[in-house]
Amino acid sequence: MTNAMVIIKLDHAVLDFRGMGDVLSFYYPVLLMSEKGVLSKYWITELTRPAFEDWLENEENPVVVIGIGSIEQHGPHLPLGMDSLAVKAVIHKVASRSNSVCVHPCWPGYSPHHMGFAGTITFSWETLMGVLMDTIGSLAYHGIKRFVLINGHGGNTNTMNLVAQVAKREFGVMVAVPSGPSSTKLAKKATEISQRYWDVHSGTNETGAALALFPELVEMWRLEDWKPSNNMSKKLKEMRDPDRKDWELVSQVFGASAEPDTDDFSEDGVYGWGSPLDADPEEYKARLEERVEFIAEFIRRWKEIPVPPAFRD
Repeated sequence: MTNAMVIIKLDHAVLDFRGMGDVLSFYYPVLLMSEKGVLSKYWITELTRPAFEDWLENEENPVVVIGIGSIEQHGPHLPLGMDSLAVKAVIHKVASRSNSVCVHPCWPGYSPHHMGFAGTITFSWETLMGVLMDTIGSLAYHGIKRFVLINGHGGNTNTMNLVAQVAKREFGVMVAVPSGPSSTKLAKKATEISQRYWDVHSGTNETGAALALFPELVEMWRLEDWKPSNNMSKKLKEMRDPDRKDWELVSQVFGASAEPDTDDFSEDGVYGWGSPLDADPEEYKARLEERVEFIAEFIRRWKEIPVPPAFRD
């Protein structure tokens, strides 16, 4: 270690560590964020530039996992950042199992339907699309050819799918939006609850996720004596019965009839009539494990496929 390497200048002092190499090694242990392309840190915001370059140069098929969520009301008991907090947990777990880099480029999403409740921040769909396109375009410029988009908020779905379609052509990259698993026992149970009770926002399933991932941000005490505030007609609610023979038909009639804004049909911001008090965080953890492993396996198998000619430089 040279003398020049061990003089550290601070705002109000100069520390001279010349001749103290062993001391420096003790206080500043070597941390390899990427060693021959194998990552120990996965957030792009935590990697140094040389570490990112090492991964890019040595990982044969580098993949970037991008997660998007929202900042919006989530009933009286869940944090406003619910969707973004949850999707961050998902993409980091996926990245750590697939040697991928994960990116959470923005906290808000497309949430105009929640603006009737304080605290909601919404992007226009154009802004959200611009953020995703610029994120993909920037990393494509640096040589990334494979992107996985993971969404934590239903309002983003159409924009995300459009980005996946447009980015392929504009940047010459592959963009995947994997979904699943849907055939496991746990997945089928969650789907059945969602269908029967319209449990798509701040209800049983989502409360279970919050209690599993960040219980310190959940105020369950606000749900004392909770009752559904959904004011939809009885006829519409009867259409949320997956046991009906005409379920495929009436579920679409329900969707076509649903009012556009949350405060049109809910007083407290909880969508359906399944109770958040029935949330099971342990069950969510099991479903999360299934989902993370499914997406990680998708990436592992995707890496086995050579880059098709249309996406090569």
